[in-house]
Amino acid sequence: MTERETRRYAMLGRVETFGKNNAADFAAKSQAKLRFANITEIIGNLDAAKANQQAGGATAKEVMLDSLRLDLQNLARTARAIAQDEPGFADRFRLPDSPSQTALLTAADVMLAEVSKPGVAAKFIAHELPADLVTQLREDRQAIAEAQDAHEGAQNNGVTSTAAIGRLIRAGMKEVTYLDAIMNNKYTRNPDKLRAWFSASTTERAPRRQTKAAAATAAADSAPVAAAAATTTTTN
Repeated sequence: MTERETRRYAMLGRVETFGKNNAADFAAKSQAKLRFANITEIIGNLDAAKANQQAGGATAKEVMLDSLRLDLQNLARTARAIAQDEPGFADRFRLPDSPSQTALLTAADVMLAEVSKPGVAAKFIAHELPADLVTQLREDRQAIAEAQDAHEGAQNNGVTSTAAIGRLIRAGMKEVTYLDAIMNNKYTRNPDKLRAWFSASTTERAPRRQTKAAAATAAADSAPVAAAAATTTTTN
C-alpha cells in the first residue's frame, strides 16, 4: 500500500467503528446500514489484498539455492581429488565463475548429467558422499524449479493485489461520500455526533516534509546553541 492508501485505509477503519458505535441510530434496512456494511466488506477485501501483496517464497528458495551450492562444492572438491589419478575428471565438475543463480543452476544441470552416467556416482559414493546423491541432487534441482514457479506466481499475485487495493480504496471513498451526506442530514442538530463523524471520516494529512531552505535555517539557528554548549563543556 502507498502512504496515501494507508491513511485512507485507517480512515475507513474509523468510519466502520463509528457505524458500529452508532448502529442504534439507523433503521435496519436504511442506506446508512447498507453503506456501513459495504465499508466492512471493503476493509475485509483490503486485508486479503494486502496479505497477497506481501506474499512470496523468495526466502525458501534462497535456502534451497544455498543447499544446492553446498552440494556442488562437495562434488567439485571430490572430483578434484579423484582427478589426481584420473586426469581430466574434474573438468566435468567445475563450479561456476559467476555467483548468479542462472550460473549455479546451469552448473547443477551439467554435474547432474555427468554424475548420472554409469559408474560415475560410485566414485563419489566411495569418497563418503551419500549413496542416493543422484536422487538428492535431482530432487533438489526440481524443488528449486518449483520454488521459482511459486515465487513468480506470488509476484504476479502481488501485482494483481496492488491494483485491487487501489480499486477497493476508491470504492471505500465512494461509500464515505454517501455516508457523509447521510450523517450531515442525520446529525444536523446533534453537533457532538457530527463532530465525531467528521473526526472519523477525515483522512489524516501526510506529515509535511521540511524543505532544504527550512532545514538550512534550522541548522543555522541551532549552531550558536551547539557552539555555546560545547564552549561550556570545554570550560568546565
